[in-house]
Amino acid sequence: MTIASTPPPIGAESGIGRAHASLLPYALCVLGATAVVHLLIVLGGNHITVLTTLPLVVIAIGYAVYLLVFGRSLGRVRYGRLVAHALTYAMVNTGYLLHAYILIASASPAIQGDGYLALDAGWFGATFGMAGFWGIGLIAHGIAALGERGFEGPRP
Repeated sequence: MTIASTPPPIGAESGIGRAHASLLPYALCVLGATAVVHLLIVLGGNHITVLTTLPLVVIAIGYAVYLLVFGRSLGRVRYGRLVAHALTYAMVNTGYLLHAYILIASASPAIQGDGYLALDAGWFGATFGMAGFWGIGLIAHGIAALGERGFEGPRP
């Protein structure tokens, strides 16, 4: 008689459970950090400059630290790393896109470009460049995660 083994439950006491439980607090932190970035942009006259872009470095470092702490365990949560990547992508890029939409709708001179670009060069890069190039990486990550059936680390 053979007893079918089932994977252990994802309990809060396991590393996998802690990694899974960490996704919502992580997402809320990224959301808060993104809000701070856009507050700084507003305070900077709605212009994208080096000083208004530097807080993105803080978000990137936060993401890197999060992956260092929870990345191995997230790899054992189905699509865990992909979810963290997708949430970070969506929150950061959606923040810039919504900010740009508001500036465009209000005909703000801060976003109006000169010459051949309809948008200011800083906003052009923050909306189209960042979303497009980062999106390529997210697509590659998604395809790789599908190939691994959602597990980017050894299964429990």
